Amino acid sequence: MKRLFFILAAALLVTAASAQTLPKGRFFINPSLTNISFNTVTISVNGDKAGMNRFGLQASGGYAVIDNLGIVAGLGYQSASYEGSGLGAFNVFVGARYYIVQGFYAGANFAFGNLSTRNNDVKTSEVPKGSNNGTTLGIEANAGYSFFISDRFAIEPSLSFYYGLSNKMAGSAFNLNMFSVNFGFIYLL
Repeated sequence: MKRLFFILAAALLVTAASAQTLPKGRFFINPSLTNISFNTVTISVNGDKAGMNRFGLQASGGYAVIDNLGIVAGLGYQSASYEGSGLGAFNVFVGARYYIVQGFYAGANFAFGNLSTRNNDVKTSEVPKGSNNGTTLGIEANAGYSFFISDRFAIEPSLSFYYGLSNKMAGSAFNLNMFSVNFGFIYLL
């Protein structure tokens, strides 16, 4: 009995290790929650830095152009707050994801966003009190692991870093960089 169990376990391991994570020609959808347990956002305006708490939702989809390489497009919404002030951002992105070894992947996205702020802090002189609108443009690098529960469905924890290339708010440029811990799912169609 032990021998049979060992043979079955070894066969399952060899099959899983040789299986393609993202087969060519397969479409996929990938909803995720961003910044569930840990997040940090640093915004710098004229040398003054501020940190925020942030939460977001994101949905993407893609197509595997070759085995283990998919092109991705998606939408996201972020919400942030800091001492009575807030920020809401809607973004669109395109990019690619590559499965390096079974389950482990790395990706990169190019993102454009539209954001609005609500500043309730009278002491902040750089950003006027009230509402403001702006735009963001940046790149994001991400890495994670797909825990496949079935042939088509996986749970995906991941890390990502966003680097702002060009960001403007109320006529002023600002720096925007984000590190995120994310939790998502992938479903292969």
